[in-house]
Amino acid sequence: MKKILVGLLLAFPLIAIDLELKSGSVAAHTEMLMDSTIDPVNNSLQADISIENNEITTIKGKFWVEMTLFKSDKSDRDESMYKEIQVDKFKSAAYTISSVTKIEGEDNYTIDGTLNFLGQERALSAEAKITNIDGNLAIEAKTMILMSDFGVKMPCMMFMCVRDQVDLLVKAAF
Repeated sequence: MKKILVGLLLAFPLIAIDLELKSGSVAAHTEMLMDSTIDPVNNSLQADISIENNEITTIKGKFWVEMTLFKSDKSDRDESMYKEIQVDKFKSAAYTISSVTKIEGEDNYTIDGTLNFLGQERALSAEAKITNIDGNLAIEAKTMILMSDFGVKMPCMMFMCVRDQVDLLVKAAF
């Protein structure tokens, strides 16, 4: 009996704790040559994230967003975007974390994982600031994707085209 109790006590710190998402968003940024910026935001980030021993490098899990919840300052442009990325067929995008690595600088990390977008999976890394203060974990991660990597041709009007690169900023509070 003592061996079982000691074994359980020794294993206790290794148990992963599921984190509760308090708030989260994904902001996307691209530009149209000689025109303006395009900055849709989705304030309905979802997450299933765990951490072991309050050690940031043990964070695992998944983030996802419903694609129709991205909104910019122009609803007609949003509708065009929904059509281009086939939201009727690919309703959500998801990112699964495979590892978190500490890098130089206070609270600086690299998050490696897999992005599932438009039914395709691609490895994706993000630079992140992650803090864990008094049980409150905050993640602010930046990365970028090329829409052409997912088979999306960005729209053009005359000689003005939307930039292929989309910068992503993810914020999450647990």
